[in-house]
Amino acid sequence: MRRPILAALREGFGALRRNWGLVPLLLAVNVGLAALLAVPFARHLEAELRHKDAAAGMMYGFDYVWWSEWSERQSGWTRSFGPEVFGAGFSYRNLDLLLRGKLPAGLYRAGAPPQSTGRGDEPLGIDPAILGLGLLYMLVQTFLAGGVLGVLRAPQGGWTVRGLLHGSGFYFGRMVRVAALALAAAYVLFRINAPLARWADRQALEAVSESTALAWSLGRHAVLLLALLFLHMLSSYAKVIVVLEERSSAVLAFVSSAAFCLGHLGRTWGHYLAIVAIGIATLVAFNGIDGLWETTGYKTQLPTFVLLELLVASRIGLRLALLGGQVALYRRAAALP
Repeated sequence: MRRPILAALREGFGALRRNWGLVPLLLAVNVGLAALLAVPFARHLEAELRHKDAAAGMMYGFDYVWWSEWSERQSGWTRSFGPEVFGAGFSYRNLDLLLRGKLPAGLYRAGAPPQSTGRGDEPLGIDPAILGLGLLYMLVQTFLAGGVLGVLRAPQGGWTVRGLLHGSGFYFGRMVRVAALALAAAYVLFRINAPLARWADRQALEAVSESTALAWSLGRHAVLLLALLFLHMLSSYAKVIVVLEERSSAVLAFVSSAAFCLGHLGRTWGHYLAIVAIGIATLVAFNGIDGLWETTGYKTQLPTFVLLELLVASRIGLRLALLGGQVALYRRAAALP
């Protein structure tokens, strides 16, 4: 069982190596979308800090007193920004929001208990403007998925922007239908999880030991996370099947994906979890490197920015390697040319 997983990893990273130019292209797309909020946010902060003593403090450290006062005055999308999103914090923040049903685009908030932010009775969440940007990001990624898979499908590698965009447009409708099915399945999953989560929380409250209560609390989140990862794997293989077999039915592609993944569970799930483990290791490595210096002033802000972009690029590369490995696994199992 270990050999097919290693082969899929090797072929996936081989596809990434042959088509490495996809990484800077997709990174540029990510940066461009992020700039839609990052640029006005930078201008907003610049205006707020102009002619204030806190400007030096924020330049060479972090003025928590100023930030607290500024944060209390904010309304709208700027209210969602805080020090917890800096560095690797965005990963933990996104994971927390995902498990609460706030991502993507706040679609699964129903059934999740409201959480306090420390600002009165306001529910924990993110502004609609940020959720809207996230929805735009999902649409862009769905559009590019068909073109990217078309590139990874070619064993010899090589691609052009024109060919990528042509493939993206050709498969866009099918990819939208697959993504819609995945979102609907995730909605059902969250609805099923809601009563189970409340039951697990009651068990945690009634537990006689702290370790048992912690196991119930963390366990229910772990089960939900694994279920979401498995659903993402099914969706990913459905997209692979659409491109490799030129399927027009998203429903049948999903059914074929489920049959394939369950029929080759050790290989597909083992390969997927291996990529997840590499992603976690990358995040741990980033934390270690980021802790080697304190970001104060331009001399350290630039390497910190480069390091963060390398982290995002590595995550894009892992996503491409995952798709490349899944293409290789399915092609071999289905005896496709």
